[in-house]
Amino acid sequence: MPLADVEAAIRILSEAMPGDSRAARGPKRAASPFRSCISCMLSAQSLDRNTAAATKALFKLGRSPKGLLKLSDEQIAAAIKPAGLYNMKTRNIRKFCEQLLSDYDGVVPNTRDELLKLHGIGRKCADLVAHFAFGEKHIAVDTHIRRVCQRSGLAAGKTEAQVAASLDARAPDWAKPEAHFWLLQFGKTICKSRTPNCAVCPIRELCNYPNITI
Repeated sequence: MPLADVEAAIRILSEAMPGDSRAARGPKRAASPFRSCISCMLSAQSLDRNTAAATKALFKLGRSPKGLLKLSDEQIAAAIKPAGLYNMKTRNIRKFCEQLLSDYDGVVPNTRDELLKLHGIGRKCADLVAHFAFGEKHIAVDTHIRRVCQRSGLAAGKTEAQVAASLDARAPDWAKPEAHFWLLQFGKTICKSRTPNCAVCPIRELCNYPNITI
């Protein structure tokens, strides 16, 4: 998709899709950057409601890196079990807290580049935390947004991280505060994985699909 069409498509989606939702849960509406990081780590392959339940249960036991490190692996795993993959996530949380204390005095760094240095924090989590906790202008890319970008031609790349880098370069600055929500809702309601509803798609005249295969 030509660069001029990218801005036109995002402009259309900004008018057709809901914007920032104050009811959004998980890392977007976490009480602190630390909780935002933990919630995002727990969200991998987990439904929003399960991530919220796991985060709430864990933070009842400890609210800081030092507090969580006082817990045993068994305590952490039991608390976060609703989010799934709890053994792996327990190890990631422990390593994340240890690194946060050793390298950052227990304070979550406020830029994407520094966040990416932390164990268990990938591009999506770094963008979510940097954007929603610290106000940096990034569009976090999850599986829905990756699919929309690849299918439509908004951005290129095989992985979420590659698509995020491409989208960051191609999306206009004015759109970055809320584009995550527009693209996410578009992917959930219209540009669905198996059966995209092209008949009602507001950007169908600009979209590359079905001329490309994903």
